[in-house]
Amino acid sequence: MDLADAEARLRITLPERHRQAMQDASDPVHEWCDFLVPESPHSLLRWVEVNELLHAAESLSCWPSFLVAFASNGCSDYFAYDLRSEPSGVVYVDPDYTIEENLTAEDRLVYSSFEEWYESRRRHQNS
Repeated sequence: MDLADAEARLRITLPERHRQAMQDASDPVHEWCDFLVPESPHSLLRWVEVNELLHAAESLSCWPSFLVAFASNGCSDYFAYDLRSEPSGVVYVDPDYTIEENLTAEDRLVYSSFEEWYESRRRHQNS
């Protein structure tokens, strides 16, 4: 599946910086986290498949349609776009809490953009 088809299936247009990172396997973000991509030999890295699982009605924590996961630390947590704002911010979804708790907690981890999230990951790796 190409990136444009994946975006259409998930009803999102990614920021250009995110698109670049997805299409460049040498981008360091692929080492910093489990960065979801359109095609991968590993099912848990396939962007559309992961989101379809998270949004499935039979899922334990059926995600609302306005959240689109794009990365994980590898422990069933996710970083996701919150499509309720324009531009879309990024929220951390902790598997130990409900979606509502993740979205409303005073100490929730949020970023105003993909670029802010990316820089935060970069700084974390370099510290």
